[in-house]
Amino acid sequence: MASKLKQLWWLMLIFAVCNVVMAVMLYQSSSPEPVNEDVVPIAAKNVYSIGILQSDDLAEQNKMTAGVLAALEAEGYSKGGRAKIDIVQAKGNDKKLEASAKKFARDKKDLIIAIGTDSAKAAVKATKNIPIVGVGVMNFKKDKDFAGHRNLTGIMDNPAILTQIRMASRCMSVKKLGILYNPGDAAASLQVEILREVAAQKGISLYEVAYQPDKAAEPQIQKLVGHITALYVPEDTDLLTHFDDIVKVMNGANIPIIGEQSEMVRRGALISVSPSYYRMGFSGGRMAASLLKGDLIPEDIPIMRQQDPDIVINMKQVNALNIPLPGDLWQRSRKLYLYDGQPARP
Repeated sequence: MASKLKQLWWLMLIFAVCNVVMAVMLYQSSSPEPVNEDVVPIAAKNVYSIGILQSDDLAEQNKMTAGVLAALEAEGYSKGGRAKIDIVQAKGNDKKLEASAKKFARDKKDLIIAIGTDSAKAAVKATKNIPIVGVGVMNFKKDKDFAGHRNLTGIMDNPAILTQIRMASRCMSVKKLGILYNPGDAAASLQVEILREVAAQKGISLYEVAYQPDKAAEPQIQKLVGHITALYVPEDTDLLTHFDDIVKVMNGANIPIIGEQSEMVRRGALISVSPSYYRMGFSGGRMAASLLKGDLIPEDIPIMRQQDPDIVINMKQVNALNIPLPGDLWQRSRKLYLYDGQPARP
């Protein structure tokens, strides 16, 4: 009888210990992860390990990456020299982007440079202590995903919508302005909100068409015809995929396009006021070089906005749509002369 009681006592003790262990594990798993780990200046090395994470294979992101590399080289951190640089291009694959960011964190890179908003979000989710420089990121200060991260700084790419509309209004009627946007894209939705505010300020009638990527493109674009005198197109991968269709329909209706970024002008938009993505990347590369010197952490470097946007005008569209350009606007702009079979030139 005594031996059975002893066995029962041990079983009860083991059960109690297991309960305590499980309770501790559940508490740890349910407790919120701390927002910040230790963020310290980068230690001095002969060769620094840098990861560049690019979310999409887009011309503007390629230019940003090229600018970053040029700035690093100018500051003495050339690839194959004082820097070992791994560049990953996720090509719009969110799983690859997330996995690549986590690999950079596991590899304990000295620095991560994130090209584009999605890359920056993947990077801050993967690490809270490795320094991150975001290049071409929207809503650094308002996006909750970036809140409280001492390891993050960079260059913003907020669309200059007010400036774009003001410049466009000098050579075309924007009183009936259309916008084609993908409501599933957070950046595009933000631009719609900004454009609504601008339209209200300027007395512009705004006609919105929400683009559905899973439906045929041309019928959706045709919805704009007859309602607008000009079209604003925000940056969105799905819209860029069908940008040639947008240009075809708008040209057929004699409606000029205001593009959110300059690459749209190369493809048929009439005008854009947008940053130089190469210069944006170069600025981000100089920030990265400042961190590599080991005196600062990211929160010591203020997040910056690109200050010198380009006015880019497609002269082929100007001529085709018979658009009158004021002399000062003509002088200030970078003019793309696009002829069939020939490359664009400034």
